[in-house]
Amino acid sequence: MASMATGVSFSMTSGIGEGGYDVHRVATAARTTLKLNQKNSLSESTCMLLGMNKYRGSGAIRTVSKAVGYGQEMSKSLRVGLICGGPSAERGISLNSARSVLDHIQGDGINVSCYYIDPDLKAFAISSAQVYSNTPSDFDFKLESLAQGFSSLSELAEHLVSAVDIVFPVIHGRFGEDGGIQELLESHNIPFVGTGSRECFRAFDKYEASLELKELGFMTVPNYLVQGTGVDKSEIALWFTDNQLDLEMGKVVVKPAKAGSSIGVKVAFGVNDSIKKATELILEGIDDRVVVEVFIEDAYEFTAIVLDVGSGSVCHPVVLMPTEVQLQFHGIGDPKENAIFDYRRKYLPTQQVTYHTPPRFPIHVIKSIREEASLIFQKLGLRDFARIDGWYLAPNSNLSSPVSETLGGTKSGDIIFTDINLISGMEQTSFLFQQASKVGFSHSNILRTIVHRACSRFPHLDWYNYGYSQLLQGSTTLEVSEDPQKVFVIFGGDTSERQVSVMSGTNVWVNLQRYVDVS
Repeated sequence: MASMATGVSFSMTSGIGEGGYDVHRVATAARTTLKLNQKNSLSESTCMLLGMNKYRGSGAIRTVSKAVGYGQEMSKSLRVGLICGGPSAERGISLNSARSVLDHIQGDGINVSCYYIDPDLKAFAISSAQVYSNTPSDFDFKLESLAQGFSSLSELAEHLVSAVDIVFPVIHGRFGEDGGIQELLESHNIPFVGTGSRECFRAFDKYEASLELKELGFMTVPNYLVQGTGVDKSEIALWFTDNQLDLEMGKVVVKPAKAGSSIGVKVAFGVNDSIKKATELILEGIDDRVVVEVFIEDAYEFTAIVLDVGSGSVCHPVVLMPTEVQLQFHGIGDPKENAIFDYRRKYLPTQQVTYHTPPRFPIHVIKSIREEASLIFQKLGLRDFARIDGWYLAPNSNLSSPVSETLGGTKSGDIIFTDINLISGMEQTSFLFQQASKVGFSHSNILRTIVHRACSRFPHLDWYNYGYSQLLQGSTTLEVSEDPQKVFVIFGGDTSERQVSVMSGTNVWVNLQRYVDVS
């Protein structure tokens, strides 16, 4: 379990490289929700980054923000409607994200109400107890008797108009990231966190997004769109030939155009295998549009969280320190068939994936990734936060000639962006929290900052923005005991419940970080 402990260790570091001014703006917001009973072990340099002074007293370290003029606390709470579930295969991930958001924003000026969309797009108001059910199937069959049902999505929206101030959608995949829930909320003038419906619709479809990125001048992976089961073999064979791929063994990736979490992503070899796997995805009902794209050899995968720290209608995206995703196979299975970061490797315990934050790339490459991801965020009209995935072709890549020419005669060292995630996963160990921790954000800090940014777009929520700003200017103290109680969190095991144990153990570990008397 040592590797798992490393994976969930969110330490605060100050060696962030380029973009110091922007990261300072991000880090400053972390002061908003720091509480007296939270544990802290900030270095001198990190305290400077966060704008704090560090004092030593008897038996404790006291950290006090430099800013003064703390006003009265907000007299009323912001009512946040948390919507999870949805019709896609990512419902379970959505439920995990909802738990995490509820854990970390409830209280202290925010009151959360929970809502669930089932696979048939029926809407329910659910209790927090139901949110904490292990999987959607644990309570799906109880919804009619235990939850408040709505006769239609329109009725849900009408309820939200009076019941909440702002909605935080955490539906991943279809109806969550394709603009569905956003269009519903927009039609009833309900404020919400995240990107608007039209922009979601364009960015979520992998094929359409690649066309738009290419038009904007960004490098993309050559691809072919399969629609329906009547695939024209001669057409896809011509695409293979044009991209100098062998008709029998040319290696490609086959994936749904409108699905997230790497669901349905497969490696295929040659024209026939590509058609077979694309048709299977369509017949399984995963998507009616499937993308076939060139498999990039000898490249390094990365993912980057983009956080908008602007205000009102002014967008100011800051890209946090990217994460490199390294696959390690340890002789298990066939690496040629399994060389992708799939659903299992993303969400289930595995020794086949190692994350590096910051990535093991040259500084100038990291800087380019951050600059280009920021531009993509702006050019596509994204809002509040997003996650953008891609590949770095290192200078020492052994790219074969066909692949190199396929990419438009690229030179080694290029950056390719492949996927845009409009609602990034928010599980306890997600990329959002891993990268945010590198600039001093706790889970609560980053989520509340995202909510605050969304509220700043709506003049009638000025009362919340004002209270938030007062907190930013306030004096916050944190005390750390010099002799805290050491607590060991043991999880894992060799039973079929190992995954549940990992989730439970991680949740316990994260929540224990709040207390000053344990370490």
